[in-house]
Amino acid sequence: MTEPNTPTPSSSPDSSELPRLYSLSGIGFATFFGSMLAGFFLLAVNYHALGMKKPAAMVIGAGIVAFCIYFVFVMSLMGPGSSNPAVSDAGMLEINMTQAIFSNVVQVLFLLGVTHLLQGGMLATFKDELKGVFHSVIRSIFVGFLAYIGLASVCLIVLSALGLMPEASSANLAA
Repeated sequence: MTEPNTPTPSSSPDSSELPRLYSLSGIGFATFFGSMLAGFFLLAVNYHALGMKKPAAMVIGAGIVAFCIYFVFVMSLMGPGSSNPAVSDAGMLEINMTQAIFSNVVQVLFLLGVTHLLQGGMLATFKDELKGVFHSVIRSIFVGFLAYIGLASVCLIVLSALGLMPEASSANLAA
């Protein structure tokens, strides 16, 4: 005979036992502030936290490929090698903030679609049925900024090593 005060075992784990995941909005903010790579990184972190190492590796690989394709596409449309009217006769690119923000919003929308496709149902179940806790959006934004700094540093090193960085002189800076 069982005692009445004994809790019945349930199939769902306690929310304190669940790993913390990044929410859809957190992934969107990280993408906006860090780039598509930051968003794909958080997707992979979600898979990794759930013990799904193979999908995590596949998401990282697909994210790198998607980012490279996106970068080449944007640079062919707006970069110094394009026929964009924002490129001066000297080959200097004048930044159009409308295009830059539009490009960033496209990244966010693309990654939100990918996140919804890959993890949308899982994140909804995690929140609604399992009562899981997400990382804060502030943390997601911080990860996005770190990704941005890391990506900018890697790009600077690669471009410098390949000799593709323009030389800065006092005459160029005065102009």
